[in-house]
Amino acid sequence: MTRYQVVHRTEYRYAAPVTSSYGQTCLLPRDLDGQRCVDASLAIDPAPSDQRERRDFFGNRVSFFTVTTPHDVLSITSTSTVDVTSDRGSLPLGADQPWEEVRDRCRTLSGPVGIDARHHLLDSTSAPTTDVARTYAEQSFTAGRPVLDAVGDLSSRIHADFDFDPGATDVTSTIDDLFEARGGVCQDFAHLAVSCLRSVGLPGRYVSGYLETIPPPGKEKLQGADVSHAWASVLLPDAGWIDVDPTNDQFVDDRYVTVAWGRDYKDVTPVKGVVYTSGGRTQLKVTVDVTRV
Repeated sequence: MTRYQVVHRTEYRYAAPVTSSYGQTCLLPRDLDGQRCVDASLAIDPAPSDQRERRDFFGNRVSFFTVTTPHDVLSITSTSTVDVTSDRGSLPLGADQPWEEVRDRCRTLSGPVGIDARHHLLDSTSAPTTDVARTYAEQSFTAGRPVLDAVGDLSSRIHADFDFDPGATDVTSTIDDLFEARGGVCQDFAHLAVSCLRSVGLPGRYVSGYLETIPPPGKEKLQGADVSHAWASVLLPDAGWIDVDPTNDQFVDDRYVTVAWGRDYKDVTPVKGVVYTSGGRTQLKVTVDVTRV
């Protein structure tokens, strides 16, 4: 087992005073097989007049807050301690099934699992089933290929075919934009993987969280150098959801901390909301530290 402390800091600086802020965060890790959130807290400055937490449709921990004190800086800090087991990422039951059999079984699942599967087979705004995604996916999902072999190949191709380029896309970019730019960030690669899975009839979901970064040999880890991360997940009826990270071309292991999941980024946006101000530019600064403890 590995224990991590995750500190995620978000700071907004406003050009003009803000009279009130209404925000929603999705920053607190959830419990799941192979992961236990030991404790988690959310600190907001200025102090909110109202703050509460609920579980959303997908079971994610979502917090709402209202700040009515006039301010020109808003700071949101999430601090979590999370245990992750070392067997996470091991080969699951059913990994060698032909992907077509998995697809057909997912269509007939009943109960809560079946409902969950159907939600993640449907199009979403940022991960639609498109002809482009289907054509791209079909190169990996060839007839009779074992399902996780095909998923791993899809991940490897995304990693090889698209450059990691933070300037190539933004949070509004589409799958078509990614193919045109031939580059993007983890959010884009996760959306493409989910879109490809759905395009061939497999349930795909978008996962947000963190990845422990390893500094170069002989170098110390820089404070604040980690980042939020995103990856994709596919449903295997006999094993549950299996996570794969096309940005780093690997299946998810015990270096990952899961925060939330949904149909795409819009379901799990880390921070969003509305502010009342006279206008001007807003500066955003985000730092993340993922530390073994």
